[in-house]
Amino acid sequence: MAKRPKIEAKRVSRHSPEHFLNRELQALEFNRRVLAQAEDKSVPILERLRFLCIVSSNLDEFFEIRLSGVKEQIKLGATATAA
Repeated sequence: MAKRPKIEAKRVSRHSPEHFLNRELQALEFNRRVLAQAEDKSVPILERLRFLCIVSSNLDEFFEIRLSGVKEQIKLGATATAA
């Protein structure tokens, strides 16, 4: 039986911001995809309406909760990283 080569694992801090995508950008991208489904004419009209309701609800939450968090981060001098 052949020996497997030893693989050295690089230590990475799980708190390091460069290893994470910006949550706010991810939320907006998700909403863009849901809105694309609502615009798809091959999707039944009731389903399209449901997609619009999802986008509306998500954007309400985004502006009420997440955007206030972003403003707070800016106020404190935090820098956002996006991948």
